[in-house]
Amino acid sequence: MTFSIAARCDKTGMFGLAVSSSSPAVAARCAYVRAGVGAVASQNITDPMLGPRCLDLMERGVSAQNAIDVICKNTEHMQY
Repeated sequence: MTFSIAARCDKTGMFGLAVSSSSPAVAARCAYVRAGVGAVASQNITDPMLGPRCLDLMERGVSAQNAIDVICKNTEHMQY
């Protein structure tokens, strides 16, 4: 099981992300933060390109929910 938490500081606008899992170094493929854009977390068994793809969409002005919808619609094996 993997647990993820993302947060934004109201004072600074900075984002933070933490991931905990039974798999070693899981955050290396599940946690993504981009300055001025946001934070994205996926689960333990994942395509490591999901985070960057989602952040790319958000950086272009797509809302977080719409970015997730686009990623889910256009990615094979999303159940993993």
